[in-house]
Amino acid sequence: MNISTWNVRGLNDPIKVVEIKKFLASNNISVVALLETKVQEKNSSKIQKKMGVGWQGIMNYEHSPRGRIWIGWKHALVSVQLIQKTEFCVHCHVATKNGLFDTIFSAVYGLHSVDTRRPMWREITTFSSTVNCPWLVMGDFNAVLLAADRVNGNAVTEGETKDFDSCMDAAGLAELKSCGSYYLGAIRGKFVDAVVDYLPPGISDHSPLVMSCNIQLGGGSRPFKFFNYMADHVLFLDVVKKGWDVSCPRGGSMFKVWTKLKAVKQGLKELHHKDFAKLDETIEGLRADLGQIQIQLASCPTNSNVQQSERECSETLKKFLHIQESAYRQKARIQWLQVGDSNSMFFFSAMKERIARNSIHILYDDSGKKLSTTQEIQEEVSSFYKQLIGTAASSLMGVDVGVVRKGKQLCAADAEMLVVPVSDAEIDAAIKGIDINKAPGLDGFNSLFFLKAWEIVKADVYEAVREFFRTGVMLKQVNNTSVTLVPRFRMLHV
Repeated sequence: MNISTWNVRGLNDPIKVVEIKKFLASNNISVVALLETKVQEKNSSKIQKKMGVGWQGIMNYEHSPRGRIWIGWKHALVSVQLIQKTEFCVHCHVATKNGLFDTIFSAVYGLHSVDTRRPMWREITTFSSTVNCPWLVMGDFNAVLLAADRVNGNAVTEGETKDFDSCMDAAGLAELKSCGSYYLGAIRGKFVDAVVDYLPPGISDHSPLVMSCNIQLGGGSRPFKFFNYMADHVLFLDVVKKGWDVSCPRGGSMFKVWTKLKAVKQGLKELHHKDFAKLDETIEGLRADLGQIQIQLASCPTNSNVQQSERECSETLKKFLHIQESAYRQKARIQWLQVGDSNSMFFFSAMKERIARNSIHILYDDSGKKLSTTQEIQEEVSSFYKQLIGTAASSLMGVDVGVVRKGKQLCAADAEMLVVPVSDAEIDAAIKGIDINKAPGLDGFNSLFFLKAWEIVKADVYEAVREFFRTGVMLKQVNNTSVTLVPRFRMLHV
């Protein structure tokens, strides 16, 4: 399902109509919003017919005499129902006829000054209160959210961004992941499985935006991650002890720790699946149960059994709500809010945005070729980093001992201190010095796991650390790292 918006800067030229038809066909567009068409209403039907019999449309001529917003769709594939038309927005319900895609779609065109755009921000915020399903907002806002969104021209002032920022927060909207000519457009929406491609402007001086929804790339299962709420489970230490007691007949101390962590990981997965799987469904079920119990209690308020059931159900619901909020916070990696602040909605929004940005659906290679399949993207990333990092050197230049001796040197006492064996206290301090909210390593265990299970695991960890300092060898499984692609431009929006 591909949805596009494009400020075409006039649609009276027949050549533009031909180019737009080719654009829609080549990008397999099902729904399009054409902005600033500058077409008079009496000519609109003639131009609409040129788009082809497969297209139907909605215009906002009642509010804009020059056809500021046109929405078109392939009626054989998509059904569109108008919700509201104004000077700034056209809101409608979009659904594919196969039932696989369903959203509220708002096509937006903002006017050219801060004051004239304020009614648009108010309209979007007001309309958001009526939306209780996925909502896509696309168009030309004629505004920037961040200073770096403007490449040329005057510097961005706070007055230009604060209305946009406030509207985003009030409406609960988040910026979608994008690629291509980033600075030539804007899009905001409530999706996690979509990617926006900013294409070259072609016959316009504005880039068309193409959003591809529900792309299936077969990303596979997610790796293990230790959730902090697991440490409060009554069986947590039993699971850790059982996994840590596995025998490791071969390998050094570091290999033994790695093997035991694998066993613990399997036990924690089973515990999580048993008691915490389908957390959202569990919470909804507890809410429904509590509601039913309270209805019973209203009819017989003195029944001690019903009173006890209400207390138990209420406590269980509070427990799982706390667990849900803790999970959202950990996934969102928002460090400056604390669990218990009732920020589940904020954490959930941040988590959705982060999940969306942690996947790559479209990539362009050095020649400008668009890559969209998993295999193409994997091969391009691998090739890029092989060229960037290079290969291992066959030999390295030795240290010039003479030059080193001429420089500053430690005194004998300080030099001796550097080779003193690492103590248990130093290892304890290192573990305690790691923030429990920091991201875990590739094994999925964060520092809270080690703090909670320290009495069980510390002896083996002590020996593994000392083994490293004795031998200078780091086990490959422990020393692995990951290379993460990050956007060329990104600023936190909170």
